[in-house]
Amino acid sequence: MTAPAHAAPVEGNVSARPLTSSVKDEVTDKEEGKKRPLVATFKDGKPWITVMGLGGAGSNAVNNMIASQLEGVEFVVANTDCQALGRSLAPSKITLGKDITKGLGAGSKPELGKRSAEQQKTEIEQMLKGSNMLFITGGMGGGTCTGAAPVVASVARELNILTVGVVSTPFRSEGPNRTRLANAGVKELAKYVDTLIVVPNQNLLALADKSTTMLDAFRYADDVLLEGVKGVTDLIVRPGLINLDFADIKTILSNAGRAIMGSGVSSEEARARKAAEQALVNPLLGDLPTESAHGLLVTIRGGEDMTLFEVDEIMEIIRNRVHDEANIIFGTCYDQSLDGSVYVSIIVSGIQTDVISPPIRGAHVPLQERTDRGELGTKAKPDEVGKPAEGLFSRFFSL
Repeated sequence: MTAPAHAAPVEGNVSARPLTSSVKDEVTDKEEGKKRPLVATFKDGKPWITVMGLGGAGSNAVNNMIASQLEGVEFVVANTDCQALGRSLAPSKITLGKDITKGLGAGSKPELGKRSAEQQKTEIEQMLKGSNMLFITGGMGGGTCTGAAPVVASVARELNILTVGVVSTPFRSEGPNRTRLANAGVKELAKYVDTLIVVPNQNLLALADKSTTMLDAFRYADDVLLEGVKGVTDLIVRPGLINLDFADIKTILSNAGRAIMGSGVSSEEARARKAAEQALVNPLLGDLPTESAHGLLVTIRGGEDMTLFEVDEIMEIIRNRVHDEANIIFGTCYDQSLDGSVYVSIIVSGIQTDVISPPIRGAHVPLQERTDRGELGTKAKPDEVGKPAEGLFSRFFSL
């Protein structure tokens, strides 16, 4: 961790990847129990972060991030369905299984998704070369993401890229077969990613009412990826008094297994305390299990009016919830759109669980009621893009 450090945001998406420097580190491979090199190649002194969306759900999540004008990230989508691929806003696209599915999709057959990704393995490798960190996102239970995600993750592992999987699981109404396929896909993906992020679609129903549209519900789910990636990139590319380097990110996320993340934002009196307390409670999954966590990565964002005492108060609240052996790394950064507000996000890593879709604890509170109470975010206006809404999935999500 370095303080102070000032870095300019990375601008736009770059197709070429000129590399200016590289450093090597080692992490322990969770499967083989041996050291593996983790190569970090940097462009202009900044780590290269890639988000790859797989299948229709992954493409939608990437479109949401592009519309939000996220800085410092390269976007890639890959699909077996050429028609769906054509609707993507991503500058880089990969057609999977050109000779297998003929561009017509995987037909909810993961084995076709796997074979299709393996056929394009060289293309995937070329697309990922030079990346320091990769987010893989998509919906489990269908054909493309379920089969292709482990293949992409294995390629990333061979390239020594820090990899985070962000995947959703099906609604119960989609049937036991789709749930079985999703669970199998999640378990297979977990073998290759450093950190696994699971968003159970079923949990959305407990926060929805009869008037909640499908678009609104899935937009909240897409914000899981947006806020997760933004929480990491802001620590690296935004100027602040306490900046983190890429080695700090690796310390918490390398071979971390399952994790949970929460975030909170407040502009009210005692805003620091309220933001920290919000970040420690996830309305979908309950309290963050900080007591048993192996590591915590804390991001504190605010305007230039954010004080040292507020940062100290936030960290004291979080430290009081963590056991003495936990590794806590935090950073602060400035965000002009947050003048008057304080934003806190926490990644709790090293959670030991085999649960794919945990039960929701707490009372049913419809999305509309939460919106009326000001607990849910609304679609950002053009001049508000990048400003976190004080709401459901912009505040809380499971990883």
